Amino acid sequence: MYTIASNEITSRIENYKALWGMWIEDAQSGEPVAYDGIQNVQTDIQATSLSDDIELGAVCSQSVTAELVDDGTKYLGNEYVFSLYTKDSSAFTKTSKLGEVLDGEKIPMGRFTCVKSKKSGGSVQLTMADRLYFSDKPYVPHIPMPNWNKAVEDDICRQLGLQNGNDYTEVRLLRDKNGRRLIDKNGKVLYSKYFYFKVSSVPKDVTMRQMLSYLASAQGQFGYVDRYGKYVRKWYGQPVKTLDNNTIDLPTLSERQNAIVGIICKVSDDETLSLGVTDTTQGRVLEFENPYMTESLLRSLWRRIGGFSWYTTELYHRLGDPRFDIGDVVTYTNGADSYDIPITNLGFTFDGGLSADISAVGLSVEEQL
Repeated sequence: MYTIASNEITSRIENYKALWGMWIEDAQSGEPVAYDGIQNVQTDIQATSLSDDIELGAVCSQSVTAELVDDGTKYLGNEYVFSLYTKDSSAFTKTSKLGEVLDGEKIPMGRFTCVKSKKSGGSVQLTMADRLYFSDKPYVPHIPMPNWNKAVEDDICRQLGLQNGNDYTEVRLLRDKNGRRLIDKNGKVLYSKYFYFKVSSVPKDVTMRQMLSYLASAQGQFGYVDRYGKYVRKWYGQPVKTLDNNTIDLPTLSERQNAIVGIICKVSDDETLSLGVTDTTQGRVLEFENPYMTESLLRSLWRRIGGFSWYTTELYHRLGDPRFDIGDVVTYTNGADSYDIPITNLGFTFDGGLSADISAVGLSVEEQL
């Protein structure tokens, strides 16, 4: 979840009188685009999964559609930075209805390259996408092989024009599904580091997206481009906010909770690794393929994701909160019960106001029987 510096902006986020503005600037020059001519912007669903269920290793790209006043600007192939800001209504004038940027703070929403541009009736309709849009091309290493997973990830990011935002030096406490620190039999707190592992070779016809997926799933994560335009990996953490019926429409919730009880990884036609319960009638069993998986890697990622539980959900957030990122977990309460909802799909709509569609994918009860 993004942190806003201004307390005034934070207080206005869930206020029906909040006035939002969209700021688009050229990533190279920093010059604003269509300052007074942004008619509406919609982020297509940003996702942590390529299917209708939670996955390990999904690497999804995000796209944005924008309708602007046509001022003759050539957008195709250029990269742009999108930000939201809260308007300072006291700065409105007779000649400008835009208002000033409250507290001078803009909320970054992503970096996107224009991949389609169509003009009609004085407007231009743009389709923009992050750099993962181009990751379905075959991966041809620009580094010697075999090599370490970090070097491969760096190589792919360079080829896609992305900065690798993953910190391979990070050391983290190991925690159980309830957030409690894990301690060994001698009373020592357990820590976890990102695993380095050797990528011996590149599978035939593998794409850059598939390679990033292998590297992410080996560490129990999914991958995406963050709001700063960096490629990052993560897994779902602790709830960051509570939602109630004052700001959202009544959500659609699954009858019962999903819970990950086991994992099965196909390493090759001759080797399959598994941990936990593999009987799908007992709960969710995640199945995936990864030619680089080892028993050590599997144990490490199982400590992170084993027992993770959530409700399949669809909800409309009337007062969209631009601080939300995919992979965040929110809690919905109806006054009597509470439900943890991982944000696996997130789409914002800006048309002067701001709203959001949020969902948590997961198999239906019938599909799990």
